[in-house]
Amino acid sequence: MVYHGSGPSRAWGRSLDLFARKDTKSPAVDVVVTTYEQILLDDAAPLARTKWSAIIVDEAHRLKNPQSRLYRALHGDDGRFASIFKLLLTGTPLQNDMRELWALLSFCDTETFGEDHEEFEEDEDDDEADAKPGVLSSLLEEMRPFVLRRVKAHVETSVPPKEEIVVSVALAAMQKRYYRALYEKNVTMLAGGGRAVDGPSMMNLAMELRKCCNHPFLLKGVEFRELESSGHGVAEVDRLVDACGKLQFMDKILPKLFDEQRKVLVFSQFTMMLNVLEDYLRARAVVYGRIDGGVTGRDRQRQIDAFSDAGSKMRLMLLSTRAGGVGINLVAADTVIIYDSDWNPQNDVQAMARCHRIGQTKKVTVYRLLTAKTYEAHMYDVATAKLDLDRAVLDG
Repeated sequence: MVYHGSGPSRAWGRSLDLFARKDTKSPAVDVVVTTYEQILLDDAAPLARTKWSAIIVDEAHRLKNPQSRLYRALHGDDGRFASIFKLLLTGTPLQNDMRELWALLSFCDTETFGEDHEEFEEDEDDDEADAKPGVLSSLLEEMRPFVLRRVKAHVETSVPPKEEIVVSVALAAMQKRYYRALYEKNVTMLAGGGRAVDGPSMMNLAMELRKCCNHPFLLKGVEFRELESSGHGVAEVDRLVDACGKLQFMDKILPKLFDEQRKVLVFSQFTMMLNVLEDYLRARAVVYGRIDGGVTGRDRQRQIDAFSDAGSKMRLMLLSTRAGGVGINLVAADTVIIYDSDWNPQNDVQAMARCHRIGQTKKVTVYRLLTAKTYEAHMYDVATAKLDLDRAVLDG
């Protein structure tokens, strides 16, 4: 049975008394398929009080926080969603630190891994943790019987290889001015008669630096000021490109990719950056699609179908990394451009997997754009260290 949909449709399912017979907690159906959101609703009580043989959780990295409503609802300690067996499915069990992996292991077997991870936190935070056995090494030894690791190379050898190329780009002249001003917290030095850039305070400096690396027009007030001061005679798209090192790279490589009949996915963390890219693509007469958190399920599928159609003129898809990086299949693409990297490297890995997956027949090339000698480069170094931890724990 699928337990999903509107309130009336869920009420109809409950009226059939399919979840539990009146004389027992055993379910009257063999399998119930539902979503995370549905089981958190108040009317999901019949599911919660049923004694299940097994609970299988897909995208199980959503359980990485033991304090989340989803974790507490499914854990079963309060009698809700009790089960004999639990199976967690995820491609990213460790995204940031070992506490997340501990949460998944504790969810599966609290008796072995315990509920209190303060001791583990203390050991991990200890500067000398790597020099002593501690809880970390014990956890690695205990987890092995509980983790079955399968990668694409193990289950499907026909998936073509993936090549990732880190493209280091320089700040454009305009970007340098604004980046320096942000760093020095001296916005009055910016162009435009000494007026300061409008927007959030410098307390959010890191976010503003990231925006500047993506495109200075993401900084509030900059686009209007620059276009106003530059006068006429320069095409708007040329102003857009000249203002940003990353967009200059895009302007050079996209025509080559399209000449080679490649289909391209472009990922960004910022929907406002997707807006800028849309302006650029329209000016260059590129047929494109866009999937972000504001796109409905029906429109999303329509765009995926159009992009996947071999005869379609759509050669490029813009996607927000979080909304477009999971749950969709875009194997029609063979090129990925990571316009800006995520603090959580697994989100970028998931984004690449939209086209580098079972069903892909061509080699996939990933271009990761990094603005040299900036805060963005530091972010990438931190993310790389997190991936190294993931490989050491799960593949070592």
